[in-house]
Amino acid sequence: MTERAGATSGMADSGAQSESGDARRRRASDSLPVDVCMLTAVEEQLRNARRENECLRARNQRLTRAMADVAERGTAAHHLAHHDVLTGLPNRLHLMQRLSECIGDGRQRQRQFALLFIDLDRFKFVNDRLGHTVGDKLLAIVGLRILAAIRSEDLACRYGGDEFVVLLSGIGDAAIAGSVVEKIRDRIDGCYGIDDNAVRISASVGMALYPAHGNHSDALLRHADASMYRSKAERARSFQCESALQ
Repeated sequence: MTERAGATSGMADSGAQSESGDARRRRASDSLPVDVCMLTAVEEQLRNARRENECLRARNQRLTRAMADVAERGTAAHHLAHHDVLTGLPNRLHLMQRLSECIGDGRQRQRQFALLFIDLDRFKFVNDRLGHTVGDKLLAIVGLRILAAIRSEDLACRYGGDEFVVLLSGIGDAAIAGSVVEKIRDRIDGCYGIDDNAVRISASVGMALYPAHGNHSDALLRHADASMYRSKAERARSFQCESALQ
């Protein structure tokens, strides 16, 4: 009986130990899939986050390009709205805005400026005789010559047709402005070779000083225009146009 009880007790102890070991293995086995699932879920979340970041980065790049494109189109549209297509010079709209700014600045800081009105003598004859293509090329060259006669801080505009306007910043003295007028005339007056045609032309220039001749845009432009016509009548410059094909 004692031996049998000892054997039974030994088997019980052995079974208990075996059961305890199995339980530990089951617990370890049961916990392993949980850890793997958690790791897999974290990795999936990281992959999703990376994809989302890549999508956001790509979207931001597209938005940046789109904004740059809009800004570029806006800049181009603004340039076209404020510049003459033929000569590339600022147009009348740009002139009126700049003139208004100069008048406002002149009132606040007591600054003076001069306004020059330029008209090409008998330009209509060029268009009628040689055609608008030659006339357009002549206007483009004249615009370049006017720019070459003034300072970088001054403004040269195509006012319309064969008329140009120059705004001389900080010049309120008639003698100084007059010297610029003569410089512009020297640049413009002469013979131009355009499409096998010899085109001789001259310019009449009128002047207005701020504030001596007006304190608003219309008054200054009217005075400069009237001065230009007086100059045209006084100088009575003429030009002759000869075609090399004749």
